[in-house]
Amino acid sequence: GGSGAGKSCVILVNSLDSERATVDGLFNLFSMCGVISRVKILYNKRDSAMVMFETPEHAENARLTLSGVPLWGNTVLVSNSKHQVIQANRSDLDDTDTGEKLFGEFTTSPLQRYRGASARNVPSIEPTKLLHVSNIPTQATEDDVKGVFESTWPVSKLKFISPPARDGDKGGPAKDRKMALVELSGVEAAAEAICATHGATLHGSTLRVTFSTSNLDGAR
Repeated sequence: GGSGAGKSCVILVNSLDSERATVDGLFNLFSMCGVISRVKILYNKRDSAMVMFETPEHAENARLTLSGVPLWGNTVLVSNSKHQVIQANRSDLDDTDTGEKLFGEFTTSPLQRYRGASARNVPSIEPTKLLHVSNIPTQATEDDVKGVFESTWPVSKLKFISPPARDGDKGGPAKDRKMALVELSGVEAAAEAICATHGATLHGSTLRVTFSTSNLDGAR
């Protein structure tokens, strides 16, 4: 619209489970939509959070992609925030009585999904029950990868896939890393798993987990 709507880099996320929402989990989920600077869970309203992206386009992508996604038994609502930035108050930087962080600064996080040139062309992602897991060490077995999810989210199917060929590359698996498609019971399980497992470690390797755009049956 011409009224400057949607021009903010900040989105408001409502209907979270205040017991389970964390700034790191929200970063893991929302960073699929763009580059995140800060995440803040509201001190007096723990079922709500603000997420600040580097560009208004990324913020809008997050609103379009993740509003309505099921998470922890609720349907998440994402809207444009009237704030242009997220301020870190003194109280935000201290952990609460229960020791949880309500504010996270992610500008330099190694878990950002887009950097440099890739951040200018963030794909739109459709939430699905299928996860794309990358940076898996070659020695990892299917059971190792399943083990990352199975304690909480039963895995219906799992398939290792070859990374796409790089220029001048003959294709085939990367020398020391592989990828997998992991199908869970539904979109909600997949969204929860992304919150919890993006950045998890397997055999010393940091996993990257996102919604997959592939079709498991057609995966090569």
